Amino acid sequence: MKRAARVFAISLVLNVLASAADISGLWTGQVAGRGGEKQDISFQFKATKTGITGKMFGDEFDIPVQDLQVSGDHISFFTTATNYYDGSKSKFVFTGTITEKEIQLTRERAGGEAETPAKEAKKGNRKQTFTLKRLTS
Repeated sequence: MKRAARVFAISLVLNVLASAADISGLWTGQVAGRGGEKQDISFQFKATKTGITGKMFGDEFDIPVQDLQVSGDHISFFTTATNYYDGSKSKFVFTGTITEKEIQLTRERAGGEAETPAKEAKKGNRKQTFTLKRLTS
């Protein structure tokens, strides 16, 4: 009975992975940073026996991707960045659409206090959309 349950669980995981778009590999693009300057951003996704894992890489950091979900051609996950100077944490939620060679992502800062429209305008848009290109698979 245990063996049958194990075989069922493995086949279920394999079916989920097979029905989802294959995102394994290295993906890279550019996102607007402070002052509108373009910053390089990359993600590495790996298929494992239990699901898909990922890491986000920037100029001076690498951050694990959390709660990564792929369903068909849709992807969602979040990252938590720690401010180097004061130790504060910021959560960023990513959602997007996957094609064979690109991922169109939207990044949005989660939580935080509501700002006045003037402060929001000064800080810039909380949502950013950008495209990642597949480098390797």
